[in-house]
Amino acid sequence: MTLPVNPVGNSPQQPGIRADVFVPDQLIAGGLQIVSQPIILAAGNLPRGAVLGMIASSTAVATAAGTNTGNGTIGAIVVGAGAKLGNYQLTATAPTTFKVVDPEGTTLANAAVGTAYTQGGLGFTITAGATAFAAGDTFVIDVNDAVGQFVLSVKGATDGSQVPSAILADYSDATAGPVNAGAYVQVEVNGRALHYDPSWTLPALTAALRQYAIHVKSSVSAADPT
Repeated sequence: MTLPVNPVGNSPQQPGIRADVFVPDQLIAGGLQIVSQPIILAAGNLPRGAVLGMIASSTAVATAAGTNTGNGTIGAIVVGAGAKLGNYQLTATAPTTFKVVDPEGTTLANAAVGTAYTQGGLGFTITAGATAFAAGDTFVIDVNDAVGQFVLSVKGATDGSQVPSAILADYSDATAGPVNAGAYVQVEVNGRALHYDPSWTLPALTAALRQYAIHVKSSVSAADPT
């Protein structure tokens, strides 16, 4: 019986030492007891340090069909107490008239282009564009319940998220839908390490966050130490 011979060279392992240094980021800026909590991030691809606001009311988004003849739009939508979650279907039956059907299939009063509409818990206005609507043009108004979820705080928002009340603790990507995340609700932070919407100024954020025990401290830099 012949046995194969497998040559084995020197061990590739070499003696040595290695030093690892933990370099914290510069977001946390004081010794105040940190309080964090789990949250749901409703939208956005946000970094650690993003300034968040909580949605306090249902929201609605209107989407025009890509095949529409007319190029008119639907402006701001008011969601009332009687609104139903889901899709409201708006279908043009004439250049200035749209049939409205709620998420449960109930036909509501028609909507007239250029006239404020208030039915079924929704308020909106269809605005004519340069090209008139044609029969069969459609819009979908999606009413979704994001109450209690968080988004990047925008000062001019009207859904409650205009009130900054939390700091995102770690990178989170909610571009494909809501995700679980963590947020600081009591903390001292470095103002230069915050990520916030351009509608805010740092002095305004500092004042707004203070009532939620989030204290923004001024600094020269937020760069990692070297």
